[in-house]
Amino acid sequence: MATKTGKTQKIRTLRLQDLTGGINLEASPDFIGDNEAQMILNMEFDPEGAKLRTRRGLGTAIHKFNSPVVHVYSDYELNDYIVFLKDKSIYKYEWGQEPKLIGVRNGENERPCCTKFGGAVLIASGDKLQKYDYNTFSVIEGSPKADIVFTRAGRVVVSKTGSDLLIYSAIGDETSWEINSNDASARKDVNVGYKDGGDILGVGLLASDIIVFKSNGLIYDVQNEPEDWNILQIGDNSDFSAQAAVTNINNDIVYLSSMGLRSVSSSQSYGNFEKGDIGKKINPALRGRQLNPYISTLKRTKQLIVPHNNRTELFVYHYGLKAFTKWKFPQPVVDIVENQWRTIVVTNGNGTNTDTDDASSGYVYEFTYDNHTDMNDKISQSIVSKELRDTHKMNLYRSYLDVEPEANGTGSITVNDVVLTHQWTDAEKQKEFKTQISSPILKMRFDTSDPIIYKYISFDVVMQNEAIVRQNQSGSSGHRSRSGDFLKDIKKKANTPYG
Repeated sequence: MATKTGKTQKIRTLRLQDLTGGINLEASPDFIGDNEAQMILNMEFDPEGAKLRTRRGLGTAIHKFNSPVVHVYSDYELNDYIVFLKDKSIYKYEWGQEPKLIGVRNGENERPCCTKFGGAVLIASGDKLQKYDYNTFSVIEGSPKADIVFTRAGRVVVSKTGSDLLIYSAIGDETSWEINSNDASARKDVNVGYKDGGDILGVGLLASDIIVFKSNGLIYDVQNEPEDWNILQIGDNSDFSAQAAVTNINNDIVYLSSMGLRSVSSSQSYGNFEKGDIGKKINPALRGRQLNPYISTLKRTKQLIVPHNNRTELFVYHYGLKAFTKWKFPQPVVDIVENQWRTIVVTNGNGTNTDTDDASSGYVYEFTYDNHTDMNDKISQSIVSKELRDTHKMNLYRSYLDVEPEANGTGSITVNDVVLTHQWTDAEKQKEFKTQISSPILKMRFDTSDPIIYKYISFDVVMQNEAIVRQNQSGSSGHRSRSGDFLKDIKKKANTPYG
């Protein structure tokens, strides 16, 4: 039989260089991949590669509104922003200029839905459509009441939460909503999921399909255009959250549900759609009811933004890498949007750099790498690695840190309760630490508040393994092997590893 006679040792090096797996909250900390982390806070991946660096900062506010902001729409064509305030006023904001009051929101939905059509911005907030053509602001009196608006094949399409209808305007005319059965170009209506017991909650758009989410959890695909519609049920149990919490990434519809971040993806294999949990690595943190949820995309940097924890924290899906990081801000983020040249962040607060529930003003910030602070506070970054666990004590005897700093700064590696500090300069960017940290559990993290490009951290750990000795019938010791490879000599017959 085999008996334990002692311990052997081997060295394992945990090298945190490739973290392109991003955050993983789904698995136990000791079972996540070597390219994953428990947390990557206030850092982002370079869109042109896989370099991990300090996220962009807010700096100081470039404009203050005297009412909280509820939504910002980016007119990508003209590089302007349409800003909606809680007091229902609507402003056009052009970079470097004072915002211009253009109108007043007529509906009760605080976060309106917008689209461009014929060079004008159309606004749906629960009442009749409103239109801003950059000269005049008006109400389209003949339009249906709507809180969802988008364009399709030369028509404006609207819907009202609580109904079954998608309503198409006349071709090329956002003011024409009269039904005429003898005119193929006139208004057309279509029921989605007729009498299925649910109402439309939201709509996601793909190049050739309209994905409709209903209150009973059913998901429909509306194919083709009036009046050649083909409507198919493609899913159920969506747990869909809100119209503001759906967008598209390439050929996928991504939406927020009470179960987390999910997707509806086109399937090349079967020519239809498949549901998926695109956010499975962070969904344990997202599950449950969320207040005023929304998601948005920053397509120039290939990032999907998912607010969390009263909007002071944002999960960021770097969809080029399929990896998550997390950003934390001093105040709730109402919107983060981009145009062709700049990205802006809008927060609501009381003028301080702390989270507040009694926000009285809205603030606009430019989100850029040139800003190394948030509201004059440094940006605290952390990487919490996977844990190492063993039945025996491990000995961490060496750590190595390598960063590319923008200026002199300080960072620290924490292993369990031991803190190792490095003050880097241009002359000394790397640092080697010799330690004798012994424990059956090793928890490791890196922290800094200075702007860097992260290169890697490595940990050299001595692992102990029990040795196995197989004894022959006379009692003398036979083959000796380490516990890691004592199965290799077992044949396919009834032999067992224990003699």
